[in-house]
Amino acid sequence: MLLVLLASATTLFGRPQLHDLQIRVVLSPNGDADITEQRMMSIDSEGTECYIVVGNLNGSQLQDFSVTDETGQIYEPQSAWDINESRARKAGRCGIVTKHDGYELCWGLGESGYRTYTVRYTVTNLLRGYEDADGFLYMFVAEGVSPCPEHVRLVIVPADTIHLSEENTGIWAFRYRGDIQLEGDSIVAESSEPFVSRSAMIVMARFEKGMFQPATTSDGTFETLKAGAFKGSDYTDEMTREDKIALALFVLALVLMPLLLILGYFYYVWRQRRKVQKDLLWYRDIPYGGNLQQVNDVVNAYKYMGADYNNLLSACILRLINDGAISIEQQTNAKGKTEQRFVIHALPEGKDYPQLLRMVHKIFHDAAGSDTVLEPKELKTWMNSRYNQSYTDSFVQTLHTKTRIYQYKDQQEEVRKVFGLKKFLKDFTLLDERNVGEVSLWKDYMIFATLFGIADQVIRDMKKINPEYFNMDQVAQQMANETTLPMIRSTMHNSTARAAMNKAEREARAAGHGGSASWGGGGGFSGGGFGGGVR
Repeated sequence: MLLVLLASATTLFGRPQLHDLQIRVVLSPNGDADITEQRMMSIDSEGTECYIVVGNLNGSQLQDFSVTDETGQIYEPQSAWDINESRARKAGRCGIVTKHDGYELCWGLGESGYRTYTVRYTVTNLLRGYEDADGFLYMFVAEGVSPCPEHVRLVIVPADTIHLSEENTGIWAFRYRGDIQLEGDSIVAESSEPFVSRSAMIVMARFEKGMFQPATTSDGTFETLKAGAFKGSDYTDEMTREDKIALALFVLALVLMPLLLILGYFYYVWRQRRKVQKDLLWYRDIPYGGNLQQVNDVVNAYKYMGADYNNLLSACILRLINDGAISIEQQTNAKGKTEQRFVIHALPEGKDYPQLLRMVHKIFHDAAGSDTVLEPKELKTWMNSRYNQSYTDSFVQTLHTKTRIYQYKDQQEEVRKVFGLKKFLKDFTLLDERNVGEVSLWKDYMIFATLFGIADQVIRDMKKINPEYFNMDQVAQQMANETTLPMIRSTMHNSTARAAMNKAEREARAAGHGGSASWGGGGGFSGGGFGGGVR
C-alpha cells in the first residue's frame, strides 16, 4: 500500500502540471485588449518561475502587468528581472524580460502544491483597422508551453455596449483540438483535448466597420490577412464572387417579396407539370440513353420541392449488379453457416460509364478490400474516414447536381419520355400482352422503377405476370433481393448524408460562423510565439 501511495504521489507531483488555463480578453473600442489569465497548476520542487511569452507584437505595446495568487497576495513588480535568481528570491515577485521580438512575463513559483496564479496585462492595438473591416489575428496561447495545459478556455468580450452577431462578426481558430463559437456577445474558444507540444491557440476575428474605432490602421485588407491564415488550414475556400452575388440577390428577394416569390414558383412548376402530363402516353423504351443521373435531374426539376438522391444511389447499385460489377453470392462463414455476400467485381471493359457510376463502384471496391466482399460496416468506415474525405467530398458534389425546371423548356419531348416511362411502369399490370422485346427490358425497368421510387410495386407486378422470370434469370433475382441489398442501400444512403453534412459544416466554418478549430493554418498572427510555462 505504501508503494502504491508513493507511486501516486510521484505521478501527481513528478513535475509541474497546468491543469486549467482560463483567459478573458476585454476589447476596448480603440482596439486595446485587457487580458486576464488564470492558471490552475500543481507545483513541485522543479523550476523557479512561471513565464508567458508575448511576441510578434507588430508595434503593439505591453502595459500594466500584474500577478496575484490564490491567497490574494499581490506580487511585487521588479524593474529588472533576473531569470537566474533562486526560487526563494523570486517568491512573491514578478517582472518582465524584454526580448528582441517581444516580452516574457515572469513571476516566482513560490511554495509547492496546488496553486492558482492570476496574471493581468494589456496589449495595445490588438484589434486594428483594415480597408474592408476591423479585426485581429492573435496567438493567445504560445506554441511549446511547458507544461502543456490540460484544458484551455478563452473568452473575448467587447467593452461598453458593442453587440456581436453572426451578421457583423466572423470568427476562426487555429492550432488546437476544440472549437470556437459565438455565444451572445462573447467569442468563446475552448479545447476539447489536452495540448501537446505543437499546440497553440490562435484566434482570428472580423468585425464590421463602425463597431470599433481602432487607434491603429494596418495597410491592406482583412481578406488578405485571412487568406494568409487559411494557408495550411482545413478551412475550405469561401464562396465565389458569383455565389455571393447570387446569395445577396436571393436574400433581397426573400426580404421584399417572400410570399409572391414562393407562390410564383409553385404556379410555374404546376403549369410545367400540367404541360408535361397532358395527353401523356406510355413510353416503353429507356430515355436519355439510360443515363440515370440525367433522368433523376428531370424528376427532381419537376418536383415542387425536396430533391431526392437516395433513389438514384439505389438505381446505381442495381445498374452495377445488372452489368456484373456486383453480385450477391452464397458463401459459407467461419461457423459453417451459409450467408449472402455482396461481392464487388471489376467494371466491364468497353463501356463508357458516367462519372457517378464509376465513383459508386470505386467506393464499393475500395471499401471491400482485398477479399472483394463488401460488408455494411466496411462501407460505413470507409465513408466516414478522414483519409477518404477528399474523395467523398467530390462524390457528394458529383451526386448533388443542381437542375431547374426552366432548363428543360426546350427538351419537352425527352421529358415526356421520362414521365411516359414512369406511367408505363405504374400501369404495368394493365397490359394484356408481354412480347419477348419487353421482357428483355425488364431489368432496365427494375432499375428505373427504383429511380422513380416505385420498385416494390413494379417487381410485384412482374412476379404476377411472369413468376418464372425471376427463377430463370439469376441477375434479375439478385436485383430483387430483399435481404442483403437493402442493408447496403441503407448504409450508402446514411453515409452519403453524413458526408454531405460534414462538407456543409466545413464550408460554414470557413465562412466564419464558428465550429471546430483548424489544427493547421493561422499564419500571419500577432502575439504569442514559442515557449512559456515553468523553468
